[in-house]
Parts: sequence; structure tokens; C-alpha cells
Amino acid sequence: MENKRVTYLIKDLNHEIIRYICIADIDKQKMPTPAQMQILHFIISKQNEKIYQKDIGNALNLRRATLSEILKTMEKNDLIFRIKDQIDTRKKEIIISETAKNNFQIVKDKLNEAEKVITSGIKKEDLELFFKIINKMKENIKTKG
Repeated sequence: MENKRVTYLIKDLNHEIIRYICIADIDKQKMPTPAQMQILHFIISKQNEKIYQKDIGNALNLRRATLSEILKTMEKNDLIFRIKDQIDTRKKEIIISETAKNNFQIVKDKLNEAEKVITSGIKKEDLELFFKIINKMKENIKTKG
């Protein structure tokens, strides 16, 4: 019998989406991970503001150690730069690189395309129910975890 565990189905769908997006024309080594994409999206959405690690952590609900490792990798891959704040040298401002902006747009376009593909043929009411269920699952895991 087919495995119908919700967690496995979500993981499998996620892998299929990532495979679909990986067809994009960017160097696989430089391709942002899903977590990096969220961070890049956050930074880009705040383009006229100074962004610090704490801002990203609060907005994306990431633990400090986790975020620190992600940012180290992003810096190593030339996706971001961290520069000391002129007022408080303990803080480092996070700046997105041109490479990251370009890669982000390519992946974002591919994500938009994937969204259309995976939702094609699904009624609006069914999608609304899906969103409601996913949000309830997220709420369940947050309150029980």
C-alpha cells in the first residue's frame, strides 16, 4: 500500500519542486538553497533599509546559530557581504551581492513558473482548503513543538 504519511508527502513534493527549479540556468554551486532564498527575499524586500542578522532571524523565525551558519555559507558563495556597522561595530550589516540579485531573480521566476505548474487544474476552492490545512498544520507543530 502506498505510503500516505503527510510528512513524507510534503518532503517528496518539496524535492520535486527543487528538482524542477534546478533546471534554471545558474551554476548549481551558486544556486541559493530554499533558506537562502527566503533570506535574499527578505533583504531585497527591505532594499532601502539597513539589515542585520537579528532582523533576519526575527522575520524568518530562525535561531541565531542556524542563521549564522547560513550567512557564512552565503558569504562564502558571494551571495552577501557583511560589513561592520559604523555606529555599533559589534553589528554587521548584511548586503546582497549583484550575483545574488541575479540568481535570486532567475530562481524566483522559476518558482513562479513551478507555482503555476503545480497548481494547474486545481480549483480555487481546493487551493483555499489546502492553504487552510497547511496553516493549521504549521499552527499545530508550533504549539506542540
